Amino acid sequence: MVIEHDIESCGSRAVQLSHANHPRHHRQKLEVYNEVLRRIQDSDCEEAHVPGFDDQLWLHFNRLPARYALDVNVERAEDVLAHKRLLKLAEDPASRPAFQVRLVQVYPFGGANYSDSIHSDPSEIEDAQSSLNYSLKQGIHPPPTFGSSSNLEALALQTTKNNIEDGGSAMSVTPYFHRPMHEITFSTVDKPKLLSQLTSILGEMGLNIQEAHAFSTTDGFSLDVFVVEGWPNEETEELKGVLEKEIYKVKEQNMSNQGIHCAANDHYQTRIEQSPPCIQIPTDGADVWELDTNQLKYENKVGSGSFGDLYRGTYCSQDVAIKVLKPERISTDMLKEFAQEVYIMRKIRHKNVVQFIGACTRPPNLCIVTGK
Repeated sequence: MVIEHDIESCGSRAVQLSHANHPRHHRQKLEVYNEVLRRIQDSDCEEAHVPGFDDQLWLHFNRLPARYALDVNVERAEDVLAHKRLLKLAEDPASRPAFQVRLVQVYPFGGANYSDSIHSDPSEIEDAQSSLNYSLKQGIHPPPTFGSSSNLEALALQTTKNNIEDGGSAMSVTPYFHRPMHEITFSTVDKPKLLSQLTSILGEMGLNIQEAHAFSTTDGFSLDVFVVEGWPNEETEELKGVLEKEIYKVKEQNMSNQGIHCAANDHYQTRIEQSPPCIQIPTDGADVWELDTNQLKYENKVGSGSFGDLYRGTYCSQDVAIKVLKPERISTDMLKEFAQEVYIMRKIRHKNVVQFIGACTRPPNLCIVTGK
């Protein structure tokens, strides 16, 4: 079934209000849904022949935010099915977090600018472009599920440039990006600090996150997709095994933390006295993100949670959102999570993720500042 604007499916009623407020996004979601459905049906996938599959697929798109449909690569319709299955697995507490790992190929440029950025010789440009077209048709490895950001393309481009400087040619290096990259997708119950916990797991494994996409469903689940590099080879089974062990360690630690939570609260004042004068955030020396608190101006509070408050404000005359940790809730574990959140946010640059401005890491004025 191809959904048109005047057809009411079992999941269409839920988007009528959003349709009125954002008609363009609603139309684009329908277009992506129809294209993904067509590709799945054309692939003769067994799941596509199950009665009601088209409605179930629409419900999948409708339970996720509009940007999921806007960002997903429609040529990878099978990835949408994988996300649907992972979200289903996450409904079982014993399967959480559900995850999958796959190898992906990131091409080192977008469009003709690549050739111009490396060579000025027309014949070499033509060779490079022909090689690219051949590479895309051959599909050495599938691309990431979501359209690659400039971060990934720049990384791939720099690697290709380095290969050329080492004596390679455009013809010999264009078809592949030789550093293995993997896409890891998680699904579990959505909760505060989930993104920080997942990035911490990947960091413990020595993986460097190059891109992240985080989605929350309307019924309380999450779908988080990471493109990472740093695994020494292209196989995925060993990576899956190591990831399972790290997840098991985190589960055990969480159970232990629940058992000592009450006792830990009794020692709050001692923890505060032992807190370092400045939270240590991992750095690669490539950026500066510690903010001058004298330039940070607070306005009205717009939200409050268990561990912090959200304010509207300005930093150097720029409108910002200020997330402030509540001093009375600070603990050693929270300081670690704060450091991890700052670390990952300063590395992510994507149109669908709020811009990271900086942070204050000196207690008791711990806060993260983002664009509005």
